[in-house]
Amino acid sequence: MLKKNYRYILFDLDRTLWDFNSNAKNNIFSLLGTFKLSSINKELFYQRYELVNHRLWALYEKGELPKESLRWERFHKTLLEFGHDNRELATDMGEEYLKSMPYQTILMPYALEVLTQLKRRECKMALISNGFKEVQYKKIENSGIGHFFDAVMISEEQGVHKPSPIIFKRALESINGVKSDSLMVGDDYANDIEGAMIFGIDQFFYSSTPAPYERGATYESGDLRDLLTFSPQQ
Repeated sequence: MLKKNYRYILFDLDRTLWDFNSNAKNNIFSLLGTFKLSSINKELFYQRYELVNHRLWALYEKGELPKESLRWERFHKTLLEFGHDNRELATDMGEEYLKSMPYQTILMPYALEVLTQLKRRECKMALISNGFKEVQYKKIENSGIGHFFDAVMISEEQGVHKPSPIIFKRALESINGVKSDSLMVGDDYANDIEGAMIFGIDQFFYSSTPAPYERGATYESGDLRDLLTFSPQQ
């Protein structure tokens, strides 16, 4: 890895700092019990939900699916695969999912340790997320990481999603950063890494899956502790 010190660091939230997969699975499992759907195989339901949600979320980010529709359709389409054609049930599950999700607080490995060290080294940090504002702020607060960040940029509030360079620009300006000393950290190659490339700052692709080809990020690692290699030393 290159030995460069970055004083301004932009972070993605879900699957980069906040363990979305573990938290979502726990939440879905609880919902199945709450709505008396315990006869459904939990693991299989979660797997199917993940596929449906991924497809619909992509439409939402493109502006092709309203937020209000996404909230219930991802559950309705999943429930259909298990023989439940009930929009009211899907709507109730969707609302309860968003209410309870922020109370799941599992972080990605070493996230807290790395954020603590970066803060001690006086790095300026901002969060950029494409998630829903009413959920993301509560996640940040309940998981105890809000005090590490000098700014939080939620796409819904900004009116633009990653990978648009506009949201990266606003995030960097909010911490008075300069491009040459800035790094974007994220797990989504298209949104986080390519977005940062377009904006013109270096990137740390947080990926647990080895690349079968050269992806082109400035750095790639499955361990957040590698960020400490190129942050200012005390």
